[in-house]
Amino acid sequence: MNLYTRIGWMLWALVPVALIAFHFGPGEGLAARERAAARFRDAMELEQEAIAAQEQAYAIHLRAIEARRLAFLENSDEDLNANEALSKVLAEERDSYAHAGDLWSQAADAYEQVEEQLVEEDEEVLQGIRWSKARARVRSGAIWDGAIELESLLDDIDRKNPSAQQQELARAAREELGVAYYFGARLLREAGEPANEWRAQAVQARQHFRYLAETASESGLPESVIRGLEDNVERTIDLEQMDKSELEGRPLPRQSPRGMRGRRPGQGQPGTSQRPPTRPDGRGAGGAGPIGPGW
Repeated sequence: MNLYTRIGWMLWALVPVALIAFHFGPGEGLAARERAAARFRDAMELEQEAIAAQEQAYAIHLRAIEARRLAFLENSDEDLNANEALSKVLAEERDSYAHAGDLWSQAADAYEQVEEQLVEEDEEVLQGIRWSKARARVRSGAIWDGAIELESLLDDIDRKNPSAQQQELARAAREELGVAYYFGARLLREAGEPANEWRAQAVQARQHFRYLAETASESGLPESVIRGLEDNVERTIDLEQMDKSELEGRPLPRQSPRGMRGRRPGQGQPGTSQRPPTRPDGRGAGGAGPIGPGW
């Protein structure tokens, strides 16, 4: 199953395609738009390739976890074989995630080029492209670069009276932020980074997920959706509280990168900002989609 069993963002994901098709339809001869349309198709293709590569990497990741378990349990006379098998699958895991990350990075770059070609385009079209770009950045491993872009997108939407479509996009962006912070917190912790660094990201994720659940309840969404969103909060609390050895025995989320690229916490990334708090209790994100299985 996919990482998400969303409602809101699934609808939004179709919007950029429809808008691009409309703006780049028959008779549209402007060179910039033609280049943007071609690059947009490239970005979509790269994204599909990245999704497929990510699924393959995740399957190898599950094999690596099992190999670690067997290497730990094997008798001493069989340790050599178990360790050799573990080394092989770990190398395969590393290479497969690197390949998926490269494809996600290429997709993000392609979306950025589309954005550059459409500086005078309709604001909602550009915002949809920015969302796709930031999402791809996060999945490439450039987690905090993507989070910064999502924060900027939210700020731009909030400055004006957003349309219904922009409100939906804002909820999707906030949901992506929660996921990005969760990915970042887990990868930082597994890498042995100081607790103050990964906990700051976990707090951000927990705030977003908690508010997602509250928003779903206030909106009258089905109890199953609300329960799923509440589960996201509990997953983040588990990340904060469980022993590191226990954490390493659990699979990553399906759409999580295996490593981190680019910006790190403390280098201008938004994990230390006060962007999420939009209520007195310091919670603030929107959306309507729980993270699903694959954890």
